[in-house]
Amino acid sequence: MYYDDFTVGQKFFLEPVTISEAEILEFAKKYDPLPIHIDPEFAKNSLFGGIIASGFHTLCAIHAKMIKLRIVYEEVIGGLGIDYLQWSNPVHPNDTLRGEVEITEKIPSSKGGQGILAYRVVVRNQDDQLVMTYQVKSLVKSRN
Repeated sequence: MYYDDFTVGQKFFLEPVTISEAEILEFAKKYDPLPIHIDPEFAKNSLFGGIIASGFHTLCAIHAKMIKLRIVYEEVIGGLGIDYLQWSNPVHPNDTLRGEVEITEKIPSSKGGQGILAYRVVVRNQDDQLVMTYQVKSLVKSRN
């Protein structure tokens, strides 16, 4: 979708994603090798009672679902950054996450053919617990 196609308040619902223990271990061993993510014995004695997914794994899994929905796809010129990111609850093996994307702001560009979109993503697990909230901005092509 192009910049012009969006309206502030518009919402999109992402396909659910289930995070397996094998995926948690694979991601964490490569990108976030903290004991809480990769060491079952250590994790068992932690506040969480077992292995949990890296917050960055959660972010990447949801981001992939957003890309696959093609809210913006070929129309993206580039990401401008994350305005905020909050992890509210841990993601345990076999949790199923669902995300909701809301367009929060449209900023016209002084350059023609593009604009900035801000969108908030709210992620909940199968028990409706808030897991993660973040907002990003992207530079997106316009039709004009």
